[in-house]
Amino acid sequence: QATITMYDNAEKTFCEFDGDDSGHLDNDELKAALCSILKEEITESQVDSVRKQFDVYDDGKIDISEFKLMMKYFEKAKNGALTRSDSVQQLENAINAAKKDTDDLLTEISTKIYPFRDLLCIQKDGEDAELVATDTPNHDDDFEPAFPATHMRCLALVSHNEMKGTMKKFVIANKNILKKFRLTGTNSTMTMLKEVFAGESGIVFGPSCRSGPLGGDAELVAQMCSGKIGGMIFFQDPMSAHPHQADIDCLCRQALVHNAVIMCNPTTALLGLSTFRTALKEGKPELIPSFFFSLQSPAVTAYKANQKKVIQSFASSNEANTVATATD
Repeated sequence: QATITMYDNAEKTFCEFDGDDSGHLDNDELKAALCSILKEEITESQVDSVRKQFDVYDDGKIDISEFKLMMKYFEKAKNGALTRSDSVQQLENAINAAKKDTDDLLTEISTKIYPFRDLLCIQKDGEDAELVATDTPNHDDDFEPAFPATHMRCLALVSHNEMKGTMKKFVIANKNILKKFRLTGTNSTMTMLKEVFAGESGIVFGPSCRSGPLGGDAELVAQMCSGKIGGMIFFQDPMSAHPHQADIDCLCRQALVHNAVIMCNPTTALLGLSTFRTALKEGKPELIPSFFFSLQSPAVTAYKANQKKVIQSFASSNEANTVATATD
């Protein structure tokens, strides 16, 4: 009940001091709200400290969600975290508690994500540049899959020139899950896969296509339309022009048409492989249906219905013309 009351009060207080109904508190409004909450005047520097800690979106303002978070820590400080009874100490304790929780969370996340720092090109601000994860969990443990690769459709791997290094790092970091699939792709990527998996037993490779600009993407389109590809990891280079852009667009479009899995950057691919692992480890084909069945976009049904009307209309028109000609 105390938590509900805290949030109720937080919303009422926020609306009371959001004088212009902008949906956020600027520095002056925040100061007025804090003085009312603490029942004591506070300095500009103290207001700045509060804003810097609770301005999650770093836009110089406090919105309702940030204000409620702030009130949560104020409530904790008021209910027993104080070493002194004055309001200034309550404010300091709330800020320190929030900072500690944030730092602890970021440290935990940084430790877990450390193996992927280079792969994801994390834009760090230098504060955690020296972090070294000494006990990071193994994210790519090997296991016996519930479904053999030969019983599933291919997983295609494709990467543009500037993304080939990233694709190789990605494959090395996730080889134990990737080798559970029958792998296909364009020429250079398939060459890399065979190098990475050299000496590994039980690897199943699908067709090796030409280089993208030489028709490899079009070959993958043909495989997808034939029901041979269940998903695709396609690391695209968004910073360069491509002579075969039409083929790239067609490949991505056909993945949408056939409702196949498509992962176009390392972040999405890591998320996708986590689902792949769960599906194969726990025997959940419903998580990866495109590797077992032919699917289609919901828009295809509407398209086919419209096409049927066009064909019927054309047929009716031809029939009418034939009758008219015969009458003449």
